[in-house]
Amino acid sequence: MAGITFLLEKHIKRPHLARFLMMETEQACQAVGPWFITISWLVLMGLMVYFTTGKPPTLFYLMITYTTGLSLIISSPVYTLLSRFLADEIFFRRTDSIFNALIASSIIMGILSISISSIIIFPFSSVPANQKISFVVLTTLFSLLWCIVSVINSLDRDRLTFWLFLAGAGTSIGLLLLTGTTDLQGLNLIFIAGITIPLAGGYAFIMKLYLRRSARMNWGFFKHPDAHKTGLAFFLVNLGFWIDKPIFWYSRSAGRSIDPLFRYSPQYDFPFFVAISLMMIASFIVYKGIKQEIRSPFRSFIFKLINNFPFRELSMEKVSIVQSVRQIILRILLVHGGIVMVVLFFVSIAVIPLPWTNPFVLHYLMIGTIFFALWFFCLLLMQYLDDYNSILGLALVFLILNTVCTVASIKLGWEYYGLGFMVACIVTSLLSLIVLNLKLGRLEYGVFKKAIRLS
Repeated sequence: MAGITFLLEKHIKRPHLARFLMMETEQACQAVGPWFITISWLVLMGLMVYFTTGKPPTLFYLMITYTTGLSLIISSPVYTLLSRFLADEIFFRRTDSIFNALIASSIIMGILSISISSIIIFPFSSVPANQKISFVVLTTLFSLLWCIVSVINSLDRDRLTFWLFLAGAGTSIGLLLLTGTTDLQGLNLIFIAGITIPLAGGYAFIMKLYLRRSARMNWGFFKHPDAHKTGLAFFLVNLGFWIDKPIFWYSRSAGRSIDPLFRYSPQYDFPFFVAISLMMIASFIVYKGIKQEIRSPFRSFIFKLINNFPFRELSMEKVSIVQSVRQIILRILLVHGGIVMVVLFFVSIAVIPLPWTNPFVLHYLMIGTIFFALWFFCLLLMQYLDDYNSILGLALVFLILNTVCTVASIKLGWEYYGLGFMVACIVTSLLSLIVLNLKLGRLEYGVFKKAIRLS
């Protein structure tokens, strides 16, 4: 009788369909991060403007693209060092330094973002002064946003990031519906209002949780061993991802000019946006629960290694790590590859008409995003293994290949647009898989070696 009662209670507590779908969607959004919400947010704003005016907000999208890329390149060394520092502080339960380190990194990124964006926008662009100021503000807000998001994620509060970005998106869409604005400055201000919500909410959360006494600057994250390598590694990762876009933008044959600074390539930018959006949809499915799948066996492995468990126990945890990695790689290939193949099939039989004239670029870019997803996953694993030397080497290879192959594809002609990104992603992902296989095979030795070096 007790068993029947237990089963009934378990069945009653099972979430309803709507609740289940909401939980699954929330977990997927937490895994993908703010990117999926932000892209959906920008697409919706663009569609609303297009249906009102009959024209897409091209300059608005260019300004968002420029500020996003610039902010990531500027801030990536700082927030990478900060995340690594916070991981150690949280592990040793030294939570007093979290807010102080966040304030110090925010000041650095604010100064760098304002200075660099001002140097770029004021001399080289002919847009009005208010739009130049919006460019500087957007770059600075984005840089600070990547910083606070990395801190919140380090604290395993991904759910908070999801709801803050959702609130920001809802605010921007609501303001756009309320005001009906379609001019560039109005769209910039509406987007700034939306971005400010996750930024302010994140800082308020950290302040409420960890500010126990007067704030003091903590520069400890700059003093971490090999800090220069860590920062340079992710600077090169972000620069490598973005480098092909300005090469196309400022190419005489592929680029178009709206302004001396703001340029775009209609035959490359739109297909790339479609390919990246489909990659986000695939990631929405693939990365659900990825942290638990990787972090749990890895933490168990470290715990057993530190506490001198028998080698048989260590090998079992190592097998669990390898199996989790294998399953996620297989999911990436099946889910992402399946979505790409289906889309390309419908494109090839003309069920999905292409709004651009080049039929080859989408094929190259979508195949490239499959391997970029693999490369990005290997990057995450190398961060878990604290192997920033390998990340630095692979990021440099990706940057050089993407630069050289993109320039070559432009010179070869429009039939080869996108081939450079695809080649860079394929080669780098294969190299990263080889490196990752070697690192996992010598996992015990690597952890022991690092422990001895730091002791």
